[in-house]
Amino acid sequence: MIWSSKCRRDENMDKSDISVKETYYYGFITLLGLLLIFVLIPLGVQSGEPRLFPYIYSAALVVVGGGKLVHMMITKQTEQYHFNRKVLKYVGLSILLFFVYAFLVQYIGFFIMSILFILAFLLYLGESWKLAIVLCLVLPGSIYLLFTRLLNLYFPSGIMF
Repeated sequence: MIWSSKCRRDENMDKSDISVKETYYYGFITLLGLLLIFVLIPLGVQSGEPRLFPYIYSAALVVVGGGKLVHMMITKQTEQYHFNRKVLKYVGLSILLFFVYAFLVQYIGFFIMSILFILAFLLYLGESWKLAIVLCLVLPGSIYLLFTRLLNLYFPSGIMF
């Protein structure tokens, strides 16, 4: 069993499964929203840049996460979610790969980093070399043609492109 919201440890749970309480999810969502509102958005948004939508999104995270936490405290009902360790390994490595991509895109450039990211991610997921090479060239190429050439929107340029 890979994922189940309502199973007891003694019945359907494998020894390799990890159990996480629902309150941890909503607590994380609330903390992420607060971090965005008070730290990340003020540091990352320069004067004159759009500010409304990042704040709306962050406020929605706080409202949804905090509202759900309050609801769980009032009703005293929470669930536990169970995950297979192998699935968590794939999710964790995928998130790490996304963070590396997001960090390096400003230094290496959007298009070169996108090519490398798509290639690495597809090979990590077990796709064939042929498909990975085609997609890592076609996707950034079409984004370049559509956004840079047609719409005159520019992406972070780095050391090569």
